Amino acid sequence: MRWIVLLASALGAASAWTQQAVPLPSPPAEGGDVAQTFRFVSDGPAGPGWSRPDEIARAYFRDNLTALFERTIYLNGEIPSRTTLRWIFTGPHAGLTVEWTANTVRISERYYDSMGLYSGQGNYPEKTVLNLERQYTGEARTLTVIADAHLAVRVLVNGAELLNAPLLFDLIRHQLMYVAPRTAHDVIEGALLRSEVKPATLMIRADEVHQTMLGFGGSPSIPAYAEMSEEGKRAYWQMLKHYNLLLSREYPMGTELKPDLSNLDDLHDATPHYYGDNFPNSEVSSFDYNKHVVELGGDVIYELWALPAWATEPYNGEKAVDTWNHQVKRVANPQEYARIVVEYCKKEQAATGAAPLIVGLENEVDQPPAVFAAMALAVRRELDKAGFTQTRIHMADASYMFKGIERTKDLRANPEAWRAIDYAATHEYDFQEFLANPDIYDGRMREMHAASEGKEFLATEICFNDPHYQEPSYRIALAAAQLYHKNLTELDAVALMYCWLLLDVEQPSFAGSRSLMEPDRTKGWAPAATSFELRVLGAYSRHIRKGMKRIGAESSDPNLLTTAFADKENETLVIVNRAATARQLTINGNAHPWIEMERTGLEEDNAVSSVPAEIVVQPGEIIVLSTIQAQ
Repeated sequence: MRWIVLLASALGAASAWTQQAVPLPSPPAEGGDVAQTFRFVSDGPAGPGWSRPDEIARAYFRDNLTALFERTIYLNGEIPSRTTLRWIFTGPHAGLTVEWTANTVRISERYYDSMGLYSGQGNYPEKTVLNLERQYTGEARTLTVIADAHLAVRVLVNGAELLNAPLLFDLIRHQLMYVAPRTAHDVIEGALLRSEVKPATLMIRADEVHQTMLGFGGSPSIPAYAEMSEEGKRAYWQMLKHYNLLLSREYPMGTELKPDLSNLDDLHDATPHYYGDNFPNSEVSSFDYNKHVVELGGDVIYELWALPAWATEPYNGEKAVDTWNHQVKRVANPQEYARIVVEYCKKEQAATGAAPLIVGLENEVDQPPAVFAAMALAVRRELDKAGFTQTRIHMADASYMFKGIERTKDLRANPEAWRAIDYAATHEYDFQEFLANPDIYDGRMREMHAASEGKEFLATEICFNDPHYQEPSYRIALAAAQLYHKNLTELDAVALMYCWLLLDVEQPSFAGSRSLMEPDRTKGWAPAATSFELRVLGAYSRHIRKGMKRIGAESSDPNLLTTAFADKENETLVIVNRAATARQLTINGNAHPWIEMERTGLEEDNAVSSVPAEIVVQPGEIIVLSTIQAQ
């Protein structure tokens, strides 16, 4: 569900909630394990500090928040009438405030990271984007705030959920403020309770063997790469090696391609790819770039996007429409497409010493099933004739999984064409329909797995391009982690590829969800991570090497997403905690003692350490245990 839909429904429901009070369950007999106490006196001394001459001193909790969290405050008595407790949560871009009175609970969300949000009031730019409230009856003693993996915040009073709203941004700190008349004598005492840690057991089953991994990677914008300084380029290759992102996927827009293919890698003839007001991240190949990939031990995957007019022909077959419901009037000439692919392979081998590992049957463009079948047969035939018998073929990848399912079923209807391809493949932009509830996407992935039975699967393009989710938060990146896990376990994916490895972007929110890195012009045109997406993909890629096989891994807790990989010498276990509370792990079945542990989270950037005797995975954190010492 889109953010704007969630927001509209939440705001629409808010007016109804204020009309009907919710009866609370009885308060708990006692609070629980205390982390920090607080005490407010309405007519007591003013709190110290400049600019707040008569404000009651706040309580600042010495408790940095995890990416997901559950926090509860407990009161020793009732909230006095006409007074308010404000629980203030803050993050690097935005904040959340929960207001608690004797009969109402309210939440508001506000952004404060741009001058464009300034309304002429206040001492810093700020804009409130959400306000909700709900009334209740009964004796309130506990207030719980949960930031969960559903990209939501939930507010509970006495354990009963009263509010639920979208929450996309990260929160790091929290504090408590008491607002009350200074002329009365009201006292509020209570405590922040300590968050619980639950036990969980993981079992690795080495005898349960699944897919063999090809690796991880994505697509570079060659113009963005060309913009970097020489030092920046060296740093870029070091980063790709560090993160083990060694699958380079090319899908150039070939509309400017000459019939003799002399400009395959001519930067001057790159086809502009416009993203809003960004400078064009033009589509073109680069054999020099690919040579670096091969030298690092990586592989190249190649397919064209739109074709030059001379490589297409009029379509006069049965009526066909594309993904956007436009009638298909011109289609690929299968023989010309095969010729382009073969000539590319020759140039690639001459320049880098290796032909591409895989070639595709056209990126995102819709062709009638008969045309895709003819392309598969022509490409396989011409590759074999040219001696590229080891270069594999993946099916034409659609933008969405549901469309990929259709293409797979259509291709299977032609047994000869189905035999000609080696990999099923699709992009997964329709995952954004389920971003707040990723498990709903499982059914679609299982359908794709069943449709492509007998072929290994490539996740050829993953990222978030919906503007409602272009928030550079760890919470959004954690949704991507769930998608990686599901690709590996539901689809037996042998490769995971982000949309862009490198992109030259003006709008930072766009960059944060669309590309792993960008050239940082403020630091000598060196590569820099655009958001948390790089570290989250790195949690998988850094310790899962080409040739490792996925083996069985089971968890006693459905909120611990667990995958294991092994080869003859090494073993890796990846654990994603999507619960709002921590888990203490007991791990059984590993064949080798772990050499290192890596933590990835809101604060940890693929932080490597020795393996402790007791392993606790924090809410929203990813832990990797491995016998491989990552670079």
